Amino acid sequence: MRATRVLMVTSERTWRGGERQLHLLMRGLREEGVEVALAAPERSVIAQRARNLGVQAHALSFRGAAVAAAPGRLRALASGFDVVHAHASRAHGVVAAAWAGRGRRPLRVVSRRAAGRVGRGVGAALKYRRGADLYLAVSGAVRDDLVAGGVRGASIRVVADGIDLEALRALDGRERLRERLGWGAQRVVVGQVAALTPEKGQRDLVHAARAVCAARADAHFVIVGDGPLRARLEALARSLGVGERVTFAGFREDALSLLKVFDCFVASSRREGLGSSIMDAHALGVPVVATRTGGIPELVADGETGLLAPPADAEALAGAILRMLGDEGLRGRCTAAGLARSTGYDYRQMVYNTLNAYRALLPGDSVRTSPEKGGTST
Repeated sequence: MRATRVLMVTSERTWRGGERQLHLLMRGLREEGVEVALAAPERSVIAQRARNLGVQAHALSFRGAAVAAAPGRLRALASGFDVVHAHASRAHGVVAAAWAGRGRRPLRVVSRRAAGRVGRGVGAALKYRRGADLYLAVSGAVRDDLVAGGVRGASIRVVADGIDLEALRALDGRERLRERLGWGAQRVVVGQVAALTPEKGQRDLVHAARAVCAARADAHFVIVGDGPLRARLEALARSLGVGERVTFAGFREDALSLLKVFDCFVASSRREGLGSSIMDAHALGVPVVATRTGGIPELVADGETGLLAPPADAEALAGAILRMLGDEGLRGRCTAAGLARSTGYDYRQMVYNTLNAYRALLPGDSVRTSPEKGGTST
């Protein structure tokens, strides 16, 4: 089997779930002997972390006047690569423009992690119906969104996100972490790790926190992450009288350590492609409460691997949190089932499925399957 060369493309400058997945994918492909390079904004977090992996990172601008030159620069950077793989909407647009109307081109792949239907305008039609050869949808729900937007089902594969199980297992024990953080054994910590953006539903979570805190004097909420809504969410918590019981921890490098000591993890999303933080919670043995939206039900079976509440319903979310906190048997069952399910979350499976999807469409290549799973993506 000949070597495969892949150029990853992203327009994102900050570090969120999609960038974490891209980092794991680059790492895993390199472990498989694939040559990987990255085109990204010059001072982006992912560019620096890619270099730390030994991945060559090329500067590519997606903003201002420089974006007009981006398609041409991308074509030059992609010379000799078999695959150009976009990981964000703007990156997808540049990839589509770079080879519009050109007969000879690399395999154009787009990872789609966001929930929601794609646009139906002329620009969206060119981008989604003609701007990629292969879509990797993070969940069945995202696949259905793409099909509803006019993308051919035959050009879509479902490749779920993955997590680094070995890194999670290497974290300090729960008791030691709680002691280091100053969280006593009597405090019940309800937490979330997510960017502070509208689709993550933190307004609903703060409203739910008021009801939970009214019912339980020992409850405290910790929201890990940063974003454009932080100031408004902090003001909302103060206005609801829970400013002292909802901590906005900001972006933290030790987010997974914080997650490990939560007594309940909450995903309050109004839209969600899948939810890799739910995977983290399952693997760390933390009970999960989440909303029934997008790909989340593909991870959380209600009453089995967690509890589900309707999206944008703070009252129902609070009820699910209180039920999880108050029922020791339910917590034990959901935790055990989540741990069992998490064995399938290893990022290497994402890598194998992505590589299979590439090679199924590359001329002269056979499909490589995972040695653990023995199968391909769907």
